[in-house]
Amino acid sequence: MDTPKPLPLEIRRARVVDEWIDYNGHMNEGYYAVAFGDASDEYLIRAGFDEDYRRRHRGTFYTVESHIRYLRELKAGDPILFRTTVLGVEARKLHLYHSMVHEGEGYEAATQEVFLLHVGLDDVAVTPMAPDLLAALERDRDQHGSSTPDGVGSAIRPLGDKS
Repeated sequence: MDTPKPLPLEIRRARVVDEWIDYNGHMNEGYYAVAFGDASDEYLIRAGFDEDYRRRHRGTFYTVESHIRYLRELKAGDPILFRTTVLGVEARKLHLYHSMVHEGEGYEAATQEVFLLHVGLDDVAVTPMAPDLLAALERDRDQHGSSTPDGVGSAIRPLGDKS
């Protein structure tokens, strides 16, 4: 009998706001990054990275790399659900994967793979996160198992690449 795949965390619900709509009548590409950034923040807060953490431990996260895949259009007012998977975590590093789903129709509209570093607020140097936060992130990573969501590690191929 197959073991069920662990589900990603349903981390955030929102609606596409009018300000995010471009001249083509759908969500502008830049606002996908804004929405995914909000999902990262929501996940981190859920894990224990809140205002108290930042004050006590003088640490924060910086996004140093991300890759967004735009799969289907979203329109003003569309309900969106963000599902988050922890792909990897080390004392100073966090690798997340977000899926943006049209909650009403169920299709995946976009995905984001994001790499964050834990940084000290006082010296802006990469520093280890507090043990309790690290443990919470590791628990989520372990619950997500070793399955790799579609699109992880993908990149834009150079023009003319036939592979």
